[in-house]
Amino acid sequence: MAAEETLELQRLIHLMLENLTSLLGSLAALQIEKSLEGMTSLDDLIPSLRKIRKLAELLDMPLKAITTAWETGELRNGGFTSSEVEDFIKAIFQDSPLRKDYLLRVHGNF
Repeated sequence: MAAEETLELQRLIHLMLENLTSLLGSLAALQIEKSLEGMTSLDDLIPSLRKIRKLAELLDMPLKAITTAWETGELRNGGFTSSEVEDFIKAIFQDSPLRKDYLLRVHGNF
C-alpha cells in the first residue's frame, strides 16, 4: 500500500469516528440515552470502535512498534488476531528480510 493510500485510509477512519460521535449526539437528542444507560462512551455502544481507533494508530506506527504491540498483547487485547496483524504488515510494508522476520514473530507469538 502506498504512503498516500495509508494517509487517506487514516483520514477516512478519523472522518468516520467524527461522524459516529455526531450520530451519538443526535441519538441523545432523541431521548435514546435512556436505553443507553450504563454506556459511558461511544466505545461502550460500539465495541469494535476501539479496534478501528487502534487501526488508525497502526497506520502511523513503524513495523517494530507494531510487532512489539503484538508481542506485549496490546493488539490481541484490542481484538486483533495474528492473521489480521500479519495481513496488515503485508499490506503496509514492502517485502524485505526485516518484514519476514517480524511476520514470523507475529505468527509464532499467539
